[in-house]
Amino acid sequence: MTANHSRDAILIVPSAPDYAAQMEDLMHASYGTTREHPDEVFTEAMFRHHMEIFPEGQFVALDGDQVIGQTVSMRIRFDPAHPILEPWWVTVGEGWLRHVPDGEWMYGVESVVHPDYRSQGVGGKLMEARFDTARALNLHGVVAGSAIISYSQVADQVSPAEYVQGVVEGRFFDGNLSKQIKKGFRPGALIEGYLPDMDSLGWGVSILWENPDHDPAQPILRHAPLRRYRIPRRSAASS
Repeated sequence: MTANHSRDAILIVPSAPDYAAQMEDLMHASYGTTREHPDEVFTEAMFRHHMEIFPEGQFVALDGDQVIGQTVSMRIRFDPAHPILEPWWVTVGEGWLRHVPDGEWMYGVESVVHPDYRSQGVGGKLMEARFDTARALNLHGVVAGSAIISYSQVADQVSPAEYVQGVVEGRFFDGNLSKQIKKGFRPGALIEGYLPDMDSLGWGVSILWENPDHDPAQPILRHAPLRRYRIPRRSAASS
């Protein structure tokens, strides 16, 4: 992808049907899949369905008119005492989402940034959009699974449980879980067979962010205003 610098900022906006084809292309660019062999990544039709059932939970990052990042969410019923310990593809309804319109929790389904745009604050702003939506709807919080994508580097030395504890304590850095912890997520139970991924050896961990602004005296809302965000470009002098 060639970066488009025609604007002074990258925009985070609600996903729209016009972006769906680019959103599928971004999945393939990020995961090495193709339209002919999607292999458990979301398709254009799936993205359009996500927008129909939960528009507040879907965002894209735009560089000009190019989709360079995106996040997908759904609402669920959830008890923190009973974490979700199944494969990710099952949890997300094989791409069509097991969305519960009046669910009290948000499930973070997917968040991806094009490789050319990583380490520019795009992923963090997409997460901010997700947190803001949870606050606006007065949800209890956000739950997700996190593949421990750096585990294979030390799997011959420690067990998955020891590795996750080491990540929490700062003895190991995980390219996924460490970032989630920094954003405020708390790791929970291990998930065996979470993803068919060699880097994680299939292991994931449940993660949870509790909404500090949740007001139990107020209703949980079905809808909230759609939001937009800007990420100012870094100048050459500051890079």
